[in-house]
Amino acid sequence: MNKTSRLLVLTVLFATLCGGVHAQLRQSVFLNGNIPTGDFGTSASATDLSAYATPLGVAYPGSGVPLSNTQVGKDASVGFGVGYRVSYRFDVGVGEVAPFGNIDFLWNTIDGSWRDKYDDAYYSAPTYFNIPLLGGVTYIYDELPWRDISAYGEFGVGTDLFIITSEGKGDGNERFGYKANFAFAWMLGAGAYFGQHFSAGLYYYGMGKHPVDYTSGTRDDNAVARAQAAAQTSRQQRSVGSVMLRLGFHF
Repeated sequence: MNKTSRLLVLTVLFATLCGGVHAQLRQSVFLNGNIPTGDFGTSASATDLSAYATPLGVAYPGSGVPLSNTQVGKDASVGFGVGYRVSYRFDVGVGEVAPFGNIDFLWNTIDGSWRDKYDDAYYSAPTYFNIPLLGGVTYIYDELPWRDISAYGEFGVGTDLFIITSEGKGDGNERFGYKANFAFAWMLGAGAYFGQHFSAGLYYYGMGKHPVDYTSGTRDDNAVARAQAAAQTSRQQRSVGSVMLRLGFHF
């Protein structure tokens, strides 16, 4: 076999192997609905600062806002999100195993009753974002008696970025900002594939225990409220979790 023939054989072999690898590679897009758990889903209480909220320069006692770092990160509403995943499937004889890398972008507002209080006090309400980045493995059992339906279970670990937007007056004179931070995260899920391109599953995302600290840009021009805030600046912790319904589209 001359050099040209050997090069041709190697080229065909390489193309065949690459084609096989590509056939096993899957990409997925997810739509997520989530119900907050842990501190994230517990009821927030009115803070000491609420008696000193002064929208439009008029005292507004009992408004319940701003929540400050003592209560913010709680009372999240049912939320939504999107996700993206790359996985690689292996046939293991009885079903398939698929290691994956996954990123989600999850959005929750504060509960509606609190949003009304913020609106009444002319304050902007905080919004919550979680961005979990996870790696894990899926097991797919494709021997069910129902045509084109496969069951799956999966587990993943990684990290979550928790972001709380600022709350306060639009003019910035009383504005409470919060630092974004990371924490260890994990998820466990199970569901079913319906054909090759659609799945539905129920998941639990444990997104860690996050510190809640003010940013250096936090300011409060109300002297009494500032004194109250100074007494409450110790670091707070929020355990963040979600029960999630995930609809997947695979290609």
